[in-house]
Amino acid sequence: MSQNPRLAELLSAYSALTLRERLHLSVRFWVCPLARIAEHVPAAGVIVDVGCGHGLFAQLLARSPARRVLGFDLDAHKIELAQQLTAGGGGRANLQFHVADVAHAEVPPAQAVTILDVLYLVPYAAQEALLHDCVRKLAPGGVLVLKEIAERPRWKYWANWLEESLMVRIFKLTAGAGGFYFRPRAQWQGLLQRLGLTVETIELDRGYYHAHILFVARKPGPAAPATRAT
Repeated sequence: MSQNPRLAELLSAYSALTLRERLHLSVRFWVCPLARIAEHVPAAGVIVDVGCGHGLFAQLLARSPARRVLGFDLDAHKIELAQQLTAGGGGRANLQFHVADVAHAEVPPAQAVTILDVLYLVPYAAQEALLHDCVRKLAPGGVLVLKEIAERPRWKYWANWLEESLMVRIFKLTAGAGGFYFRPRAQWQGLLQRLGLTVETIELDRGYYHAHILFVARKPGPAAPATRAT
């Protein structure tokens, strides 16, 4: 099944969204290359999506039936909405959501952990602790897929800073610790390498006004199931 469905198809999987929530998810879909990120996620096995929010990316991943996708978020309201996508809500049997801190959750060894646009809201020390916990959840050969905003081009970085200021501080659509904790790509690369991962860095900002950057960081061990681009 295609991993690049239309926005209308993704939204139709939710049974009850307010106009504001539909707008939020629509903007997320159009400003972030979710399908391109999904191409770097193993096509089979347990996938853990940290900070899954309303479950838009997790839903996209779960369209590959060989994956078992577990979404974690601390926002109970967002998880309540995401539950509409699961088997209990008339959705997919290979998709589950939990209100929990993944560091303390019981998770089977995962072929991948995905973290998209979450860590910039987390203080630096907590970022490192969370990443350490995520690496522990990975099976040997598993992959951490981390999407962040790069420090260049500078105009894209500042455009993103302005947008996030509106989302977090004005519209209150995103919860955070009160500040932004961006890192330059070299710091992310160094941090992931210190955690024992082999890092591939991929720029995904072409055609977008955000400076999207993806870190595909693999844990030593047998290779995870191959990715499948569609």
